[in-house]
Amino acid sequence: MMPATAALEALTTAPLIRLENVPRNVPGLYLLHDHEQVPRYVGKTMNLRHRVWSNHCAGDENSHKFVAAYNAGRLWHSRKNALSEAGDGKVAKELRKLLAREFCRARVLPLPAISEYDLGVLEDRVRAIAPEPMNDWNDIKQIPAMEPVELVERLLDQIGWTADQRAKLDRQAARWATWKTGERAAA
Repeated sequence: MMPATAALEALTTAPLIRLENVPRNVPGLYLLHDHEQVPRYVGKTMNLRHRVWSNHCAGDENSHKFVAAYNAGRLWHSRKNALSEAGDGKVAKELRKLLAREFCRARVLPLPAISEYDLGVLEDRVRAIAPEPMNDWNDIKQIPAMEPVELVERLLDQIGWTADQRAKLDRQAARWATWKTGERAAA
């Protein structure tokens, strides 16, 4: 097995790539970078492309990091929250996915011959020596969510969403603000 120091070096010096360019059907380690290109999460998977492209951008809000990080404001949707209206929430979820895919990046270390067990051991060792903030999103279910407003505006201009779609996003933002205010009051 590759030493953890060599794996961390290879991972942190790998090219920063668009999520659509993550290799398919290969196991390995990956490092997720937020919209400001700050490395936030070290992960492992037996299928790099599926895990990064599909799950982290379009999965549920608790276990997938880009979903959790940008689940706020006009991007907010939660299947488990009565305030999150399903029709409007689908539009918000789609925009959140597009935002992550457009502005977030990853570094990958493909390891085609590694076993699932060895990959788990290597990930643990790499995370143990990784500098901050590379582990900011590891081992937490609730990432402080944000809406990068300027990037959302830029993306909306690029994709040319209709007034109806934008109204759905605005309603989700209002619902999110109501929910966040109620959450703060309960604390």
